[in-house]
Amino acid sequence: MRLGYIGRRGIYDVVRRIAFEVGLFERGDVTVVDAGFRERGEVVLHCGDYRCVATELFTSIPRVLGGGKLGVDLGASKNGLAYVWRGTPLLHAVLDWGAVEKILKGIDGVEVHIGSSPYVDVKKATSLLGCGEVRLVDELSASWSRRWLRDKYPELEEDEIDALSFTYHDGVRASLCGNKHP
Repeated sequence: MRLGYIGRRGIYDVVRRIAFEVGLFERGDVTVVDAGFRERGEVVLHCGDYRCVATELFTSIPRVLGGGKLGVDLGASKNGLAYVWRGTPLLHAVLDWGAVEKILKGIDGVEVHIGSSPYVDVKKATSLLGCGEVRLVDELSASWSRRWLRDKYPELEEDEIDALSFTYHDGVRASLCGNKHP
């Protein structure tokens, strides 16, 4: 699976910080296009900053591909995310809560794997998914794969490694429905 990018070099540099493998000025299995260019692509970016591009990619690419797994490592100030499709990691990012909130509200048909520990309020994140199912992954169990992932992907930050490790664990299925009172 390869992403292609057509557009300005400055935005490509941002996309490259988020996507595992992306080719500049080429079409891929999924092509990301800068809205300033008159080209067709599956994902069109109307912004160029890291936060906005990450939000667009994490909500658009799963929709285009249909499914996949989203790993979420919730933290106090920053949160790691990783998107895996058919076993291949495609996206990774460290974002603030506002961006994570937009992503969780904007995804559909994706398995969401959230790290669970006594220090994390997973209910806050799962409530954004409505009555969708989530997989709660014990962070201690998932930590055994960190070393292998760190060696394989040395460019990732610790929060991204954690999020990616969650996608490789089944976890416990949970459906936490929000209040539906009139």
